[in-house]
Amino acid sequence: MVFQKIPVKRIPAARKCAMALQAISRQQTITEIARNFHCSRTTVHAQKNRALEAAANEFKDAIDDETLFTVPVTRSFIHQMVVGLFCICNSSYRGIMSFLKSIFDHPIALGSVFNILDAAANKAAVLNEAYALSPIRCSAADEVFHRNQPILSVVDIESRFCALLARAEDRDHETWGIHLLDLQARGYAPDTSIVDSAKGLIKGHANILPETTLRHDHFHFIRDLKDCARYLKNQVASRTTATLKLVRRAEKQRDAQKKEAQSAGASIALTGLVVLEETYATFQLLAQWLQHDVLQLAGYAPQVRAMLYDFIVAEMSIIAGRHPHRIDAIVTSLHYRRDALLDVADALNDQFAQLATQYGISIHTVWHVCHTTRYGIDHCAYHDQSSALESLIGEKADEIEDAVLAILKKTHRCSSMVENLHSRLRPYLSERKTVSHKTLGVLQFYLKHKPFMRSRHERLKNKTAAQAMTGKPHLPWLEILGFAGFKQPAA
Repeated sequence: MVFQKIPVKRIPAARKCAMALQAISRQQTITEIARNFHCSRTTVHAQKNRALEAAANEFKDAIDDETLFTVPVTRSFIHQMVVGLFCICNSSYRGIMSFLKSIFDHPIALGSVFNILDAAANKAAVLNEAYALSPIRCSAADEVFHRNQPILSVVDIESRFCALLARAEDRDHETWGIHLLDLQARGYAPDTSIVDSAKGLIKGHANILPETTLRHDHFHFIRDLKDCARYLKNQVASRTTATLKLVRRAEKQRDAQKKEAQSAGASIALTGLVVLEETYATFQLLAQWLQHDVLQLAGYAPQVRAMLYDFIVAEMSIIAGRHPHRIDAIVTSLHYRRDALLDVADALNDQFAQLATQYGISIHTVWHVCHTTRYGIDHCAYHDQSSALESLIGEKADEIEDAVLAILKKTHRCSSMVENLHSRLRPYLSERKTVSHKTLGVLQFYLKHKPFMRSRHERLKNKTAAQAMTGKPHLPWLEILGFAGFKQPAA
């Protein structure tokens, strides 16, 4: 029986799709499919190829030349690009010129780049000085150097807000005093300021902020301890290699007289190695005691810390006699900075005394609670000591422990936050580049308005330092400088 063939234009789309799927499945021949759908075999092949092409296009990778969105390139956009490249990408002036020429085919003069950044610096200076600094309760101050000239910096520890970033000719107490007076005029009066052993820094704070408690930094001293321990460890490794070479050389020597002389030398080297190993092991142990039992906040009462401190200093003095290099400087620093390093324990003692009075317990018990908090909650020692404290204190044990933890959390002993600021600043402090006061002003503005991409603290995640200090949201930093922010059109 002969069927009349239907023209392809008259076949519905659903039947075309079914025809293509049957042809692709290959369960029937093309002739049978054409007969079933009353069309020619050419039509079946065409619909099959059309379906395969559609599937291939659907799974094809995105075309690189596809237009995602368009950007209106105005003069303001170019200025915004210049400031963004300088701050975000740390681009040089000529790097910015090359970028605009290469990507946008827009040549720009070196002087224009300077003028754009200078105008942004003027705006940033006004905005930096507009912040009231009264919310800062605990700060850290330090200096970083560029081309042997100091850059003075002050950071709020809680929010990481940079209150001061200024280039200076000197770092004596008068220079610090001038800058602290400027900060004081904007409400800067912290309860505590953490400083290192720089005399100008300490005297400047003492003169201008007499009511602010100066707490001496532990960060730099702990770093010096670790550096010295690492040096001794490397010395042990190098001496071990050298001693093994002497021993092997003596073993291989066939001449009896030379072998005896080399064996004596190897024996002397081995004795020196044993002494050096003992020195390293002793110093490493004393350094760990000092860091974890004396300087750590969660620990012993001030009297016990002072006793341990004096014992550690005495023992280090002994090993400094055997190996004075580096260790002698550590011992001198320990003698000189004894009260400064232990003053944080006295500050904790004052707060624990108030806590003891509030709950009607002895301050010794509060310090016992403090010592217990140094262990993890899964540690056996924590459960043993906390059980003993619960039987001694009663139902208020957990409440007292929470109060102790709150005191430890708000008591700071390291200037690591200002060192964190310096680590973010150092990529801009190339020795080949001149860093002016205005440049530092732009960088200060950028760093305190740049959101933290990650943080251990929930209060800082996806927030800027300015938001964390003021508690108020603000526009993106480029929009604060007066540039129009670009937003992609809604899809």
